Amino acid sequence: MSITEGAKSGTSDADEAVYNLIRRAIFSGLLRPGLKLQEPPIARVLNVSRERVRKALQRLTHEKWLDAVPNRGTFIPVPTVEELHAIYDARKILELGVTRQVAQRRRVLAVNRLAEHVARERDAAQRDDRGLAFRLSAEFHFLLVELTGNPYLVDMHRGLMQRSSLHFSLFAPASLHECTSHNCAGPHEHEGIMQAILDGNGARAEKLMTHHLDELETLLALRRQKFDFLEIDEAFARLAQQDEEREAHTLAAS
Repeated sequence: MSITEGAKSGTSDADEAVYNLIRRAIFSGLLRPGLKLQEPPIARVLNVSRERVRKALQRLTHEKWLDAVPNRGTFIPVPTVEELHAIYDARKILELGVTRQVAQRRRVLAVNRLAEHVARERDAAQRDDRGLAFRLSAEFHFLLVELTGNPYLVDMHRGLMQRSSLHFSLFAPASLHECTSHNCAGPHEHEGIMQAILDGNGARAEKLMTHHLDELETLLALRRQKFDFLEIDEAFARLAQQDEEREAHTLAAS
């Protein structure tokens, strides 16, 4: 996989492309916790300068997607169960109130965006596109908070979700087909939450969100880690293959 010539022509475009590719590799769950991310091999695989890779790694570290250890380098984090519980305690305090508020104010908020988003999640799940479906799953929660229009809530939630998403990418089931039953929390539960919000049933929406977050916390605390982690070049190759398959699906559906 390499950055396209079109992106290379503009510094900001190329910087964003490198950042997004590395972030996708992290979020995909393809890279093992504790893996050291080194500039030379990443630059070689993406066919870009080391400086461009360095800027992306620094940005990802600032956003807490990566851990920087002085005099040692930059690493995929090794998130702990204690951190997981702390994150979900904070998420519940924030998201349960938001869910009820959005349901109560549905007539003045763009809640139809939730239905559109859930439809995209459903399509990704049907194709077992783990990377896309799990990214969309996180974005459902982002969207829910954004609908409040409260920038302070959005900022607090973004910080929580960045580390929360890392736990999800590493410890959620490898296949979406393992995460669609009533005994397994997953993106499919968003449909019920969305419908309760559209119905204006704040109490039910909050109850469903409580169950959803509780089940996610329990699922991820099991630490059912994947054992098919890839090296950095293999991870980028896998992402390129997924992009090709996604593009083919889009063309076939059009």
